[in-house]
Amino acid sequence: MRQIPPALQAHLDSGVTTLCRLLKITLTDGRQFGATTLDRDIEFEGLMYYAQNGFDSSIIASDTSFDVDNAEGYSLYSTDVPGITVEMAERGELDGAEWAMVLVNYRDLSMGALLLDGGDIGEVRTVKNTVFIPELLSYAMRLRQSIGHVDSITCRAIFGTDADSQTGCGVNAEPLWQSATVTAVDGDEPKVTYMADNIASLPTAAKRWRVRWKSGNNVSSRLYQVEAVDTASGQITQIEPLPFAVQPGDALEIREDCDKQFSTCKYHGNWLDFKGENLIPIGQASDTPGAGVPGSTGGGSSFNSNGTSQQQR
Repeated sequence: MRQIPPALQAHLDSGVTTLCRLLKITLTDGRQFGATTLDRDIEFEGLMYYAQNGFDSSIIASDTSFDVDNAEGYSLYSTDVPGITVEMAERGELDGAEWAMVLVNYRDLSMGALLLDGGDIGEVRTVKNTVFIPELLSYAMRLRQSIGHVDSITCRAIFGTDADSQTGCGVNAEPLWQSATVTAVDGDEPKVTYMADNIASLPTAAKRWRVRWKSGNNVSSRLYQVEAVDTASGQITQIEPLPFAVQPGDALEIREDCDKQFSTCKYHGNWLDFKGENLIPIGQASDTPGAGVPGSTGGGSSFNSNGTSQQQR
């Protein structure tokens, strides 16, 4: 049951209302931005809500069973909220952002607000130099999604995350980050190849890597996957493209990533948090990533001449 301020309830019951919706977007770093369905800007509780021609909340509709009454669900159409730039969207600064929508009497904001819904932002795109947010996903919709997993030889955890979740890892990856600076850029496309200093001390045995950018046009919280690292020459090759070109002098951090194998989890002393089933018997191991020889058990078990099993780790 929604809690409606008494004064606002009286206004709703009056028959003649002066209402509008306010949308607040909160980024993961705490910055907040606002938009309103009204034809003029409104300041409410210390935040300015800007009038947006592209802000359409009319498609928001649900019932008590949390079923969405239309195909679009929760959406915000082609809006460029002042303060949210195309560069921010392309860098990924809107990733993980949350939203909340309230109903207010714009002629008397002291009546308070009725919370209509809230959730997190889904897909974010840029179209013709405009920020386009086609999905405002409600928490109620998230509750309707199935949560679970299937058996896998390799680990399902996300490396570096807290262990207390279905995809939690338990390894503290922060000490693994190594600071570096771009010294030269190779124009090889679609891969991004550049030279960086200060990476000679990185572990050469690592099979996967992640990069995050600390200065330059690509600064964001996103972690980009790296295909190869040559610690001797300082060459780094990214698989994932960047929104902006890399420039000499850009600062980055790089660390090893997990290849999802039990042996890697054991190397980090984290085998108790391994979220995989590496001992599952495999019939066609040659077609199963992370498995051993055909007829063996997952994780690469082999059999000695006396018939006993020996796990290869």
